[in-house]
Amino acid sequence: MSLLDSKDLSTAVGIAHAVKSRAISPVEIVDAAIERIESRNPSLNAVTYEDRDGARKAAIQLEQAILREEPTGPLAGVPVLMKDLFGFKPGWPATCGSISALRDNLATDWSMFPKRIEAAGGIILGQTNSPVFGFRGTTDNKSVGPTRNPFDLDRNSGGSSGGSAAAVADGLVPIAGATDGGGSIRIPAAWCGTVGFQPSAGRVPFIARPNAFGISCYLYEGPITRTVADAALAMTALQGQDNRDPASLTVSTDFEQARRQGVRGKRIAFTPDFGIFPVDTKIVGLIREAVCVFEGAGASVEEVDVELPHTQEELSAVWSRTTAIGIYDALEDLKQNGRDLRALCPDELPASMMAWVDAVPTFTLTNLLHDQKVRTRVLDRFGTLFETYDYVISPTLAAMPVFNDSDGETQGPTEINGIAVDPLIGWCMTYLTNYTGNPSASVPAGLIDGLPVGMLVIGRRHDDAGVMAAIGAFERERPWEGIYRIPEARTLASP
Repeated sequence: MSLLDSKDLSTAVGIAHAVKSRAISPVEIVDAAIERIESRNPSLNAVTYEDRDGARKAAIQLEQAILREEPTGPLAGVPVLMKDLFGFKPGWPATCGSISALRDNLATDWSMFPKRIEAAGGIILGQTNSPVFGFRGTTDNKSVGPTRNPFDLDRNSGGSSGGSAAAVADGLVPIAGATDGGGSIRIPAAWCGTVGFQPSAGRVPFIARPNAFGISCYLYEGPITRTVADAALAMTALQGQDNRDPASLTVSTDFEQARRQGVRGKRIAFTPDFGIFPVDTKIVGLIREAVCVFEGAGASVEEVDVELPHTQEELSAVWSRTTAIGIYDALEDLKQNGRDLRALCPDELPASMMAWVDAVPTFTLTNLLHDQKVRTRVLDRFGTLFETYDYVISPTLAAMPVFNDSDGETQGPTEINGIAVDPLIGWCMTYLTNYTGNPSASVPAGLIDGLPVGMLVIGRRHDDAGVMAAIGAFERERPWEGIYRIPEARTLASP
């Protein structure tokens, strides 16, 4: 039995308290996390890179600081994993989704997640699996294969931060980092039964270079955790202004106070489908029942017809074009630096992604202006809703976890309820807030046939505290910690 199997040490809050009070050494915690990864990851395929020596060195330094009675951060000794996608930590691989030609492509600068997690005392053990360039709602690639769902190893963990969500759900670490350009924090959180918190645009600065404006207000960094308290702890460490992000917010939020605040007197709009998405009827039934829990916490719930001004096909296409532009730019930058991925490893670049990326040179100014206007209409529709309601709640996803393919090309469903959907993103309601910048979170609402279902809670722009209050209230009214008995009991043999 691992130290991390103890209830007191299964959360970031519990670990930090134990380390600060000298009840346990951060070195013991790191060794226990490494042992857990070693035993559980082979069948999961969540962790793709480890820095055991660096983690142990950081733990020893923290232990010495504690013995000297020096101040420690809120995440003191907490083991953490972060997504392997872009250049996040100097000296660590930046493989853009385990692309073999980028295994020796080392990051030269910090992103906010590792920089602030380590400044708060967290210890980052390694990186987690993602699809190539994060361009799909599942986690799979031809280099290392799919990340398996801890609740059913034959199914996918979701994406693009699927390695992070699976690692947290399986208890490898209590916090893992994720990015979100269309739902990549919340999609895998829904399928893996974890909390995925997507902050407001600018709450956690995103430092994009050489183009600071290309993905501003569109791509976010945030945490995946098992508990709301751990999400609040992580967000406390991650938030804060940085002038290199043109959208960076100047005012911080008290997330710890917010999670205890409750929702009494709040008005909630429930939509099963935003008026445009086909959604599995079992999922709709579960979320419709789950949202009523808020009435017991003192809120009012009303089912509304959102009537978004575009079809799900149109909105999916806008997402694909917008994201493809960023990937095209990244491929060109890599080519200029001697890494032409089209020539070096064309078979590892998914055809579904390259169909959009190769079309980028044909995009016109009219196309781009059209897409900006579509996003504006979604923003305005949300604005109208939030004139009346404090929250909008829906299913996080329209479908249950898909089965893994054996070719590195696992994708989402192609149809739901007999209606065709884009397998890249068309089954995800999550990307709507990437269009608008509203904060949101996915939390476990229950199980269907032993598989988790996520509920999406969306708040007003910049009201991250409100979202934290809502998911905190939901967790108190409908606790989900018992679901983790399923992954904890799974077989550890390689499938």
